[in-house]
Order: sequence, then C-alpha cells, then structure tokens
Amino acid sequence: MRAIIIIFITLCLISGQVCLSVSGCSGGSIMFKCSSSNQEKSYDQFKGKYFCRNRDCTTGTSTELQRRQVNNGRFTLYDDENSRFFTVFIRNLSREDDGRYTCGDNQTWSRDVELKVNRNSSSCGTSVIQTAYIGQTITIRCEYDHKFKTHTKVFYRVKVGPEHVLNSSQSSQSSEDKFILTDSQKDHFNVTIRDISAEDGGVYLCGVERDKSDKRPSKTSITHITFIKEIELDVSSQITSVQVEAYISKSVFITCEFPQELKGTHKKFIQKDSPQKIPVDEQKRWVRHDKVQMYDDPSEGVLKVFISDLSAADEGTYRCGVITADVHLFTEIKLKISQVDHFGESSKSVAIIGESVKLCNYPEKQQTIKHICKENKKKICQSISSSEKQRFEFSDSTAGVFTASISNVSRRDAGVYWCGAETRHKHVTSVSLTSKHELTLSMPPVIRREGDSAEIRCPYDENQAKEIKHLCKGKCFTKDDQNIIRSDEDQIKKSNISVKDDTELNLFTVTMTDLRAEDAGKYWCAVKDSFNLPFELMIIMKDVITHEASVGGSASISCKYIRNHSQRFFCRGDQPNICIRDGVRVSSSNRTNSRFSLTEETSAGVFTVKISDLRAEDSGKYWCAEESSGSFIFTEVQLHVTRGFFCQRPEA
Repeated sequence: MRAIIIIFITLCLISGQVCLSVSGCSGGSIMFKCSSSNQEKSYDQFKGKYFCRNRDCTTGTSTELQRRQVNNGRFTLYDDENSRFFTVFIRNLSREDDGRYTCGDNQTWSRDVELKVNRNSSSCGTSVIQTAYIGQTITIRCEYDHKFKTHTKVFYRVKVGPEHVLNSSQSSQSSEDKFILTDSQKDHFNVTIRDISAEDGGVYLCGVERDKSDKRPSKTSITHITFIKEIELDVSSQITSVQVEAYISKSVFITCEFPQELKGTHKKFIQKDSPQKIPVDEQKRWVRHDKVQMYDDPSEGVLKVFISDLSAADEGTYRCGVITADVHLFTEIKLKISQVDHFGESSKSVAIIGESVKLCNYPEKQQTIKHICKENKKKICQSISSSEKQRFEFSDSTAGVFTASISNVSRRDAGVYWCGAETRHKHVTSVSLTSKHELTLSMPPVIRREGDSAEIRCPYDENQAKEIKHLCKGKCFTKDDQNIIRSDEDQIKKSNISVKDDTELNLFTVTMTDLRAEDAGKYWCAVKDSFNLPFELMIIMKDVITHEASVGGSASISCKYIRNHSQRFFCRGDQPNICIRDGVRVSSSNRTNSRFSLTEETSAGVFTVKISDLRAEDSGKYWCAEESSGSFIFTEVQLHVTRGFFCQRPEA
C-alpha cells in the first residue's frame, strides 16, 4: 500500500514571471497541462518540449516527437501537435521531488513549476490490488475528501501514460455500458466494470478534476487532475469451481489440471481468501508455504496441493492457477472442513515380508473412488506408483466398511499410509484422507529343530554396502539388546556363528549352528540405527509326543515347558507359526474351549491338555508351545484317533 499525493496547483508570480505552484503528499500522482502564458502567439507544435528539474534536463523528461508519449521512469510527457499544450504526468512522488521545475519548448518559451511535497494529508488515498476473473462484474470504490464532493470525478487507465476512461459528468451512461460511475457526492464514488475480459487487466486511477482552489472549478478555470487512488486490476480466467470436503485433524490432497498448451515453464500459484498470489518458484519439488505444500509438475501440466492436520482455520476458498502473459488461469476450490471425525484413531500393524496385510478400515461413502497413498520423508501422502498398484486391493464388507490391503509385502512397503475417498472433476481431483495406518515389517520366521543350523538372510539398501551390519537379539542399539555378531567382527571367538556380507547382492547372511532352546527369540538385522528389520527364530524340541486314542474317548497330552513366566499354548497346524497365529485352541489365559481344556502343574513344569469326545477328524499334528517376550519354543504332538471294535452277543 502507498499513499497517493493530493496536488494543489495555483498561478503565482515568481520573480515577475507566471508559474505553477504544485503541492501534495508523498506517494501520489498528478497530471497537468503545460502551456505558454500566451498560447495564441507562442506555442509551436513543431518544437521539442521538456519538463525538467533544471535546464539541462538531468531530472525529468523531454521529447522531440509530436503525438507521442515519452516515458522516463515516473515522468511521462504527451505532446499533441493539434493542441496548444502538452501534458505532464508524474507517479509515486516522494519528498526528494520537492523543488523547482521548468516546462516549455526548446526555443520559444518556458514556465516554472514549484513542486512542494508534504508527508501527510487527510485526503491521501491508497494503492491496492484487486482480483477479478473473466466474465465477472466488479465494483471499484474510490474515496475522496468531502471538500471535493461537488467536483467532477474521473477514472483513468495507465498504459504508457494515463488514458481517460470516463468521468461523472458523462450523462450517457446506462446499465448496459461496460464502465459505470456512480458518485455518492459525500466521500466516495464507485466504478463498476461489467463482463471483465483479459484486456481489462492493468492499472487504473481514481481522481478529481480541480483548479487552484478547493472549490468546484468554473468553466473558465485552468484545471488539472488529482489522483486519489491507484488500483492494479489482476484479471484471471476461472477454469472451474468445485467444493471439496475434508475432516478436522485429517489431510487433503488436491490436484489441479491445466490446459495442454500451458504445460512446461508457466509458473503456478496458490491463493487463499486474498488477492495475494503465492507463486511456486520451483518445479518438480515440493514447496511449503505455511501449512500448504505445493508441487508443480510441468510434464503433466498439474499443480498438486497437500494440506495436513486440518483445522477450522484452513476452511475457505482457494485458487490454484497458472501465470501467463495475457491472463492468469485458475481453478476455484471451496474447502469445507467437517468438525465431525468418525474415522477413529490411527492404527498400527506388523507385516511379514512376502505375505499380505490389511491397512485401513473406513466407512463406506457412496459415489467415491477408494484411495490409498503413502507418506514420503516430508510427510506428504503421495499416490502409489502405477508399477505397485497391482499389489494394492480394495474390498468391501456387508457392514459397509472398505478395507485396503497389500499382497506380497516387500521391504519398501514399510511406512505410514492414508486411506480415503477420491473425487474427480474435469480439472480437479481431490482426495480426502481419513484413516492413518503405520506399517512396520518383519522377515518371515525362521523355524528350526533343536541341534539344527539356521541361515539368517538380512537384506539392506544399496547405499549401506560399506556400513557395518549387525545381528542382535532384541532391537539393536537399545539398552536391552544382545549383540550376536557384526560384519567386521572376529568370527573365531564364536565358533557356532559365521557371517558373510555380499555387497553385490546387498545381503548380510549369518549362519548359526547347533541350535538350542535358549536360542529362540526375536532377532534384529540392523545397519546403524536407521535400519532395523526384525524376525523370529522359533525352536522345535527334538522329542515328539505321540498319543493314540479311540473315537468317543478322551486324550490327555502332557507338555513340558522351560520358562515359568511364559505363556502356554496348544494348537493344531502343519507349521508352528501358522498354528499360533490362526489355530490356538487353549492357552494359559483361555483354559477351556469346547472339548479342549488346559491344566498346569507349575512345580513339575508341565501343562496338560485334555481333549474329550474324540472324533476321527481330530487326528493330526498339534503343537505344545511356550512364549516369553516374543520367544517361541515348540514341541510336536502327533495324535492318532482310531475307531474301536465292538463284539455283538449271539441271539438266544
């Protein structure tokens, strides 16, 4: 914003010759006519004209050309060969402009101009930026001092110099005119501009027509223009307008698409509830402005906008646009923030590499496309790449809940995901993200029998090839971890452990021999403290329990356990890890389940499982298991249920 000068021009006598005295306030603009005191005899339209601070014209401007505007910074002259004067226009006056000037031609005449610049005036206006879009009708308000209420009001447009648009004395205005001026005749007048076009953009000036006094000029007065307000009209073209709904404390991702011909180097911008444009100064890189993050993708011709942790203050009207030489194109987005959050807290899960995992459960919303995205390092949730999407699936349940899942989980899938609903318009795609899920990974369990060997394969990233690798029991680099071996460690001291680091395959392999029950537990492969990948080593005891029973009878199976503070299980399954996950029948926390029951003899370190009312289909492989802090030890149980033979007594 800057103040606009109010200029007072009076005729005066300085050293016996006629002069113009000009005074105003810092920051303003003026326009006045310069002519000789005797126009009929002295004015020569074919001589060059000047307006200078001194005779050698080191400050100001001059012209040798008729019917041309000559611009020199803030000074503009216009010499019309058919007129008896030339026009001087000065913008953005400052205190340094205070002083004596001369206007005239190069041979015949000159006139002194005394310019006095004051800092303060109650009539000073402002300079503003006003935004409009093509096809809109806008109204510009121009304030003035009440002493000018009877003066003619003027509206100019600045190109090279000021060009007259209309004034309040024009009586031919109608509701169909493009420009309409209405004067309150009190303290302001309004100018309405109808059906805005790209050509209407630019700088406009509001002013009053006046002479040497504050009174209304007479018909014979020598008048000038005092400009009281400057308006920079920024015209944009609205591509479309859409409403986007998002939720308190959640996130929203908006993609604005622009016409094909605007792909490439055209700069994008974002606005919110104000005329100030926030330009995106870099392409193919996320740029942050307060809470709003923006990404200009020139190859796709889109601007991506991401806002996280939404609050009520984020609600409003946004514009995402592109800056062109002629007109700024934009899409209007009315963002509505719902205060009701019925999506629940964020969730977490651990997925085993190579298996499948469910990520998000969220309520069904009709006529929306289901969406899943993954946060990057800047916590911006970006869409899954097309090469990965085939592993992501959406399914719905009869309860109206949609679930997102990943199949064949790999190491790169670890991270934070958001699920939500996607809405597509012609030029805008919006995603309201509502369900947050943190996914951590674990390698498949390693299951070995007591006395066997186990090969543990730990993958790492290519950029970690030269780093030291670790295998720990417990999470590495924590106070409770137990270092098993490092890639740079002397292996002679640990005869039952060997290590190989294959930097070409990015694979760190540890071999453990002669396994014992106490080797069971959760291990971690780690590189520094930035990469930790866990897995479980499960030990199956050498001894196998075999039990036979008859259909209709019962079976009592006794299982030994080693650790008193462990949790005991009894389950059925071909593999012990699947048995624990999906097939637990009874445990020390759930001792009765239908025909199965569990009792414990802690002094003997034994728990007994009784199966009653045996059936033929009960035959199969079972497991006695104990677990302590993620460490599993199993004993295999083979149950054989046979049919009994009954003798029939002969008839008498």
